[in-house]
Amino acid sequence: MIQNNMLWEQSRYIATMLYNVNCSKKGQMITPDKLFSLPQDVYLGKGKPKSTKEQFLKFKNKADKKKIPK
Repeated sequence: MIQNNMLWEQSRYIATMLYNVNCSKKGQMITPDKLFSLPQDVYLGKGKPKSTKEQFLKFKNKADKKKIPK
């Protein structure tokens, strides 16, 4: 099943590249998931935030503590 998914991903990627080569403007280009959807696309999590505000603040505080003094 995974091999089958990979072949579909590869086909979609190649088709997208062929489409994008023939675009005259960058705004006309598309991404592989815009060409046609596949069942495994639900696992990509597009549109969801990468982290919550609390996670960001926790990371920022941790990074601030690691700053090298000048």
